[in-house]
Amino acid sequence: MSTPNLSSKDHQFDNWDAAQEFYLENGLTDGLPIVPPTNEKVQAMLDYCNLSPDAIVGQEPVRQKEFTAEKIAINAVMAGCKPEYFPVVIAAVEATCESPFNLHASTTSTNGVTIMLMVSGPYADQIGMNHGVELMGNGTRSNATIGRAINLLKTNFYGSIAKEMDNSTFGHGGKFSFCFAENLECTPWVSLARDKGFSEHASTVTAVAANSPIQISIYGDKEPETFLTQTAHGMLALGASVSEAVVVICPEIMAYIGEYGWTRQQVQQFLFEKTQRPASEWLHWKRLDHYTPSGSEDETIRCFADSDRITIVPGGGDAGAFIDIISSWGSSRSVTKEIKIRS
Repeated sequence: MSTPNLSSKDHQFDNWDAAQEFYLENGLTDGLPIVPPTNEKVQAMLDYCNLSPDAIVGQEPVRQKEFTAEKIAINAVMAGCKPEYFPVVIAAVEATCESPFNLHASTTSTNGVTIMLMVSGPYADQIGMNHGVELMGNGTRSNATIGRAINLLKTNFYGSIAKEMDNSTFGHGGKFSFCFAENLECTPWVSLARDKGFSEHASTVTAVAANSPIQISIYGDKEPETFLTQTAHGMLALGASVSEAVVVICPEIMAYIGEYGWTRQQVQQFLFEKTQRPASEWLHWKRLDHYTPSGSEDETIRCFADSDRITIVPGGGDAGAFIDIISSWGSSRSVTKEIKIRS
């Protein structure tokens, strides 16, 4: 068995088990078995996107690491991706290499941050991505392997190795894979891709430097003011001056939103307003790490700089009324890129 290592040199292994031990012993996995990246499998990835091995997909601005198509393809194969998943992985790498994403700082944080990917548009259905039951969990190859590919690349090529560059206090399961699709079947709104300014038929991937989720159970009235206030209470736990948050709303709650005719922007604005508190309250809760009073503890301190820092995504299964809150790390901003699909 011949497989290329991350320096594009060939290694020969007698069998599958020997290949696994090599990658595990050399710290080239996330602790789970990998698919040996044979030359044929890597080339199939590259061919699907019409990319040469040395094509530079992105350059991280701090460490000046150039992410070549071959390096990305190797990790995509190792993660278990099919070639048709590769356009999503490529777009995700482009997103994480943008300066606003702040890849270097987020990968060295003790917060346990991972790269979360949200896919919007028709390509998600074409490759069988899950937008419903267990969308953030196990059971779907495309979700699991696309998310795993970007995190393997972060470890193997960028160098964010656990207990070395990555010194997360806790970490969370999303460090293996954190990837899901938007549920366009349960929403009265345009797709997230369209909302972010892309064309009607475009498919996109949004990369977020994500902390672990907070799940909110919704009880009581069906009026948006009630369940969104409950959601806002959960968001207050994030503290003041949060970079961004993604709010994933299940189909049952989306139906209530549709009944009352609320737009995505109305939901964003309501949550933005409900997560403002006087400085005195934040101080009482010990949730202001760096606070310089402006003369009055009655001044308003916000969770978010503006309502656009709150991204609303429909998703999840039909059973259970839940809303998930996923905050973004520090100064990182989410970045959205169009998925370029081979014609």
